[in-house]
Amino acid sequence: MSMSFGSAFGSSDPFGELLNRFFGMSPATSPPAVQRVPIGRLLSEPSQELINLAARRALEDGTPDLDTEHLLWAATQVEPSRGLLTQAGVDVEEFAAQIAKVLPRESVEVSAQPGLTPGAKRTLAAAYGLSQATGASYIGPEHILGALLEGEGTGAARLLQGAGLDVSRLRGLAERPARPARGEGAGAGQEGGAPSSLDEYGRDLTEEAKAGRLDPVVGRAE
Repeated sequence: MSMSFGSAFGSSDPFGELLNRFFGMSPATSPPAVQRVPIGRLLSEPSQELINLAARRALEDGTPDLDTEHLLWAATQVEPSRGLLTQAGVDVEEFAAQIAKVLPRESVEVSAQPGLTPGAKRTLAAAYGLSQATGASYIGPEHILGALLEGEGTGAARLLQGAGLDVSRLRGLAERPARPARGEGAGAGQEGGAPSSLDEYGRDLTEEAKAGRLDPVVGRAE
């Protein structure tokens, strides 16, 4: 079964609408302080992919609610969370298979729009808090992974703690402060600064353009 929350909601902000429903918010009932935090819009594209994968897995397993184990399994499928697990000493493929064995399975007719368990709701809220604490302007898979690690009593936290990984290293990687923009702060862009996920997995097109390494653009005015 294939599902995308974007197509399911048909909205210009499907993830904002999705998370508003998950957290029980509506324009008529939400406190103003809650409405000012557009969690759905803060999700990076990899985080949107992570949640889509987790929800699709829940639907395929016939479970009406997406739980922390689904989020953790999806975190093994996308970057940078997959890479962070590897750096913490995890065999990601083996770990994903281990998680898959314990995912909740039910034989019920489920909606095309699954809900969230309380533990999963707390995880996404904690991921937002972690992103703010690290100075990031988005909620990335690394923040969701960090929140899963700290989720006391959840199935995902137990799986992470029993995986034989370096918990302190994973925590440090997930909570690494966002790197300042170029020219901001001491050591920005200098060797020894904490690398961001963008630096590690992205390309600096501006620098490539300055160096003349991009193909010419045809058909546009100068």
